Amino acid sequence: MESLQTDPRSRDWLTALGLDSCAAIVKLFALPEPPLATTVIGTPRTVQLADHSTRSVFYKLYEYASPSWYFWGRRSKARREFEYYAAFEQLGIPTAQRVACGEVRDAIGRLCRAFIVTEEIPRAWTLPQFVQEFCPNRATAESRRLRDGLCRQMASLTRCMHDAAFFHYDLVWRNILVTWTPPDAPKIWWIDCPRGGFSRQRHWQIQDLASLDKMAVQYCTRAERLTFLKSYGGEAKSLAREVLAYRQKRRPDE
Repeated sequence: MESLQTDPRSRDWLTALGLDSCAAIVKLFALPEPPLATTVIGTPRTVQLADHSTRSVFYKLYEYASPSWYFWGRRSKARREFEYYAAFEQLGIPTAQRVACGEVRDAIGRLCRAFIVTEEIPRAWTLPQFVQEFCPNRATAESRRLRDGLCRQMASLTRCMHDAAFFHYDLVWRNILVTWTPPDAPKIWWIDCPRGGFSRQRHWQIQDLASLDKMAVQYCTRAERLTFLKSYGGEAKSLAREVLAYRQKRRPDE
């Protein structure tokens, strides 16, 4: 059994290439050596369209060596991510544009394979890469401008998401991309959100903030971390205490 979802913006070119089934899409992105064990593989690819133009996409495959009972009667991570990217767009949070998502299950509904295809975000750095390359410290006015702009933007996006009762649950720096075309300000994009969701439980708020703070300890000053919480909203020192308490409880070795 298979199910395929496609984004309306990509449906025409997928149909023109005959990519109207999970089998066709998996065949297009087939790996040189099929995985023999349960694994997750992500790879950028270039697709040749019917009009001879090209489209750069990112293909993420979840392959299960044995059909998974864990996703019996439940959405796969690929499908959740596909749906949550749509939620990000509705909230005004820049994210990868959706292309397609598929699930392949056995006769009793156990998950065998799932995938998601998104448009590639061109010329993007992960947040750690960008900071290390362009603003590793506050030594220059340009570096301070970049760091402060990223801080405000990150706080605004996080607040927007949490106000809508949506939580990322894996809001770590590697899942944040940055694009930059000077003299414009850098732009933040959120990706890789298969475990998020809507909830009214406040501890997910602290979880997201703690995930961001984990890497901020390495790259940001204490004042910058507090500035982020002030921009996010609420009582910064109170939030800081909750974030630190959460990190010490969940990851005492950090």
